[in-house]
Amino acid sequence: MKLNETKRNLTHEIKTELKKTKLKVLTNEKDFLVKNLKKAG
Repeated sequence: MKLNETKRNLTHEIKTELKKTKLKVLTNEKDFLVKNLKKAG
């Protein structure tokens, strides 16, 4: 495989991982907020 192709694939993989991580963080924040709202409500 050429170096350029490897770089491109790695970049794509990193972007995909970042999206997954961001989604997990958002989900955790939502869960936290929902729990707090239920306690208050």
